[in-house]
Amino acid sequence: MNKILSAVYFLCFVLALSVLYSFTTKSFSKYNEEEPQWENLKVLPQDISKDSLSSLMKSYSKSLGVNCSYCHTPREDNPKKLDFADESKMTKHITRGMIEMTDEINEKYFKPHYPDPKPHQVSDVSCVMCHRGTAKPKTYLENIGDLYPSIDVEEK
Repeated sequence: MNKILSAVYFLCFVLALSVLYSFTTKSFSKYNEEEPQWENLKVLPQDISKDSLSSLMKSYSKSLGVNCSYCHTPREDNPKKLDFADESKMTKHITRGMIEMTDEINEKYFKPHYPDPKPHQVSDVSCVMCHRGTAKPKTYLENIGDLYPSIDVEEK
């Protein structure tokens, strides 16, 4: 009798597991998949996750007040989709330079002066600090010189 009862419990357990597995949205093998290898990342880390890359791109887009097609060209086979690896737009090259510049400024001038983990009051240099939602910060900053008094130095 105990063997029959144990077999029934075992079968119920296996059945319960199979029912629970059938309600998952992803198969277990998908949880262990590696992140995709990116085709043309030159400044950002090659091991960046899809979520992190997407979040970063959205922040660039908001900071400059542009959409993805500002830096990325349409695909030839499907113009409704973007060719993220294409190098033909100058804005993409300029953006890479800007990313390197802000990373260098933060690494050299800010990171050494705050403890790890960084306090919430400390802000790193980022795109939005200059761009403020516009692709061309020059128009936003063109009269900034008027804010500074001129110093008239007499030669002796």
